[in-house]
Amino acid sequence: MKKIAILGSTGSIGTQTLEVVRENGDIEVISLAAGSNTELLEQQVREFPQVVCVYEEEKAREFRERLKDVAVRIVTGMDGLIETACVPEAEIVVTAVVGMIGIRPTIAAIEAGKDIALANKETLVTAGHL
Repeated sequence: MKKIAILGSTGSIGTQTLEVVRENGDIEVISLAAGSNTELLEQQVREFPQVVCVYEEEKAREFRERLKDVAVRIVTGMDGLIETACVPEAEIVVTAVVGMIGIRPTIAAIEAGKDIALANKETLVTAGHL
């Protein structure tokens, strides 16, 4: 079974990735990250992961309150994105966050030995030389 982390789980690529996961029994979601769509992220967390990143701290506080009944680790900010990308159990990281914000977590995941499924052209354009 492949174990994956999804950065940008509430966007179009992230939600499509989760559809693929649901249709295949050989993929397990280990961690998710999203920016501000905490309503959709809450639905995803209740179905999938062990670690979740809500990028904005204020939204994360509200999110923690709503998910008191779920055994999930909630992290925030860039450090949280990096942690979400580098969860030891994850083998593949789907990088689908908008803009250049995906560079640091993607590089950290590469350094951690993860395979990268890059769905973010900004990361490739701005850090391709690395």
